[in-house]
Amino acid sequence: MRDTGLPASDLAFTAFSSAVTHRGSDKRGGANGARIALEPQRSWTVNRRTVPVVAALRDVVEDFNASGAGGSARVSLADVIVLAGCVAVEDAAAAAGCTVEVPFTPGRVDATQDQTDVAQFSWLAPVVDGFRSYEQPDLATVTDVAPERFFLDKAALLGLSAPDWVVLTGGLRVLGCNHDGSATGVFTDRVGALTTDFFTTLTSTDLVWTRVDEAGTRFTLDDRDTGVAVHTATRNDLVFGRTPSCARWPRSTPPATARSGSCATSSGSGTRS
Repeated sequence: MRDTGLPASDLAFTAFSSAVTHRGSDKRGGANGARIALEPQRSWTVNRRTVPVVAALRDVVEDFNASGAGGSARVSLADVIVLAGCVAVEDAAAAAGCTVEVPFTPGRVDATQDQTDVAQFSWLAPVVDGFRSYEQPDLATVTDVAPERFFLDKAALLGLSAPDWVVLTGGLRVLGCNHDGSATGVFTDRVGALTTDFFTTLTSTDLVWTRVDEAGTRFTLDDRDTGVAVHTATRNDLVFGRTPSCARWPRSTPPATARSGSCATSSGSGTRS
């Protein structure tokens, strides 16, 4: 897996993108089937970053199965995508000075395009995905629901508790897992290391959140003394500083515990789906 040369950020993004369609309500979506490699998911704007990663992981699958290294056992692309996410979290944790072994449970199988109802699966496409800092371009013309409410709904569909939601988001941010590779909400200068930088920045009193658009959807985090913009953010980041049930967790958890929680939770959706 590491021999592909793909950065932890890309591996984690792809594994999470494969799993995040899961809905606890009707058990649809998720990593099983590797449908992120099929239409319609492959062409969703939010998933474009996964295309070259999936292609590289497909080569890993084909090489392994052709080598006979597993005997009669063959690996699926669905499993390898999730395993890539586990490897990414381990490497990112190591980059932050935290040694972890992320558990992996195999058993997923690959679906085919013929087994995938494109019209039905199109309904799983996100309008907003706060985990990956994605909003549909014409969002304001589609709905007047605030982006962070969609974000909360997605967290609920994934079965996340409030601490899970907070830590998973913080982990994805510092790993650089925005859909477009932007720095929005990436409150760190150590991208790719699974640190607590997102939380320390979020709760810092040295920074002032300044609205930069009329709709109040985008912000800069400005140095309180100099007024210089240090980071950019959206409402999907601000929600963790303003909502008491979310804000109290990064404020009250010791850094070592938060780092360990981030290591475990950042791979949770992938290993469960």
